[in-house]
Amino acid sequence: MKGIREMISNLSCENILECFYGLNEVDIAIYSTLLRKKEARIEEISSEVNRGENAVYKSLQKLVVSGVATREKRVLGSGGYYYIYRPIPPDAVAEDMERMLEVWYRRIKETIREFSRKGVEVWL
Repeated sequence: MKGIREMISNLSCENILECFYGLNEVDIAIYSTLLRKKEARIEEISSEVNRGENAVYKSLQKLVVSGVATREKRVLGSGGYYYIYRPIPPDAVAEDMERMLEVWYRRIKETIREFSRKGVEVWL
């Protein structure tokens, strides 16, 4: 686990999604593609990022579960269906990150206070 000082010194716009949501480079490239296209199917994204559809599907699942993208099922008139993926706008993602940071900050402050009262025995 990285120390907080190392995390702060290495923090940048590029890795903020990694810090908050655990997204990797491919996930972030796919999110960027969604932002550019507004909505897309797996096949379209796959050709844009030069990755197989299975890899793209896994990344899209991470984006949806993380809350930075949505998935909508579309039914074909002839039977069958497909999914359309859309990005959550960066300002809404930023608001979510701020909320998470506030919760994290409160929890860390309480843990520090507990350490101050009890010392290291808290974790032994």
